[in-house]
Amino acid sequence: MEHLKILRGPFHEGHREAVLVPAGAGPAESLEGFADIRTRIASYADDEAAFSVVDMDLPAGGTIPRHANTANDRILICYAGRGTVRWADRETEIAQGAVVFCQRGGFVEVSQTGTDPLRLTMISLIADSAGRDELFPLNRQSLSLSEQAAQPAPDATILVEAEDEGEQYWQAAPSLGYITLKFDDLPVDYFSASSQTLDPDAAVRLHGHQRSTEIVVCTRGRGLCVVGDVERDFAEGDLLILPPGITHRFINDSGKPWTYTGLFTPPSVESALRETGMRKLPGAERPVDIPRNPTTERLLVDKYGFIIPSLQ
Repeated sequence: MEHLKILRGPFHEGHREAVLVPAGAGPAESLEGFADIRTRIASYADDEAAFSVVDMDLPAGGTIPRHANTANDRILICYAGRGTVRWADRETEIAQGAVVFCQRGGFVEVSQTGTDPLRLTMISLIADSAGRDELFPLNRQSLSLSEQAAQPAPDATILVEAEDEGEQYWQAAPSLGYITLKFDDLPVDYFSASSQTLDPDAAVRLHGHQRSTEIVVCTRGRGLCVVGDVERDFAEGDLLILPPGITHRFINDSGKPWTYTGLFTPPSVESALRETGMRKLPGAERPVDIPRNPTTERLLVDKYGFIIPSLQ
């Protein structure tokens, strides 16, 4: 029997249960010269990789000063508010649904703009699960505000993409909507990022992934996540962790479009989505019929490591 564990505090041990952590969960703490954070996942490790999750809320005029993490790569996912990201000699606006990649050693500054708080989920990742103790926030020494102390990596990559920026593919029924693949020039190869937008009344059928751990943050709207016989609301800012082999599905019962952003570690779905979807081009109308047939079904299982119980 598969289980969905609902957590309201930091989670430390990786295992074969799915984990749902609601928005706003976890103890709040202050870091001198940095920002208030809430630790949702202090450390999670499986056979492939390790990661941690903290949330940061920036009030009006709030800033996360120029800083770097010397041990971890990071993904920042915005699920509310507006702000700016500055690095090197560049500055880019971010808003709900934006995704930011910060390579280890790269210095960035994040500021809130507008009227509503800027709310970010930061996922710190490391390729070798044996190094889980190096993850922030367990390893506070890896977070540096001083370029001299941090020995910054001048060539570290910072990437920023808006909610609908990236290569996009229409999906077949019942998953009516589209996938957005993030960061086609990501300089690391042990994880990938993408988002899925589901139309009202659309659903992602029961499936799983043989090797990848899926880390999902709801960025717009709400719907239902279903793991085994457990069904839970999944709304903006909620976090869901799906280990390899755990089958799950998503249902948009909200009456509005629903978007969630996911990381896969290691990567496993991008080529499958390209091969079984239909390219979404700017200004083009949705295709009337995207085929989902036994050939594409077997392709997902045999070539890309999907688990689709209906085919077994």
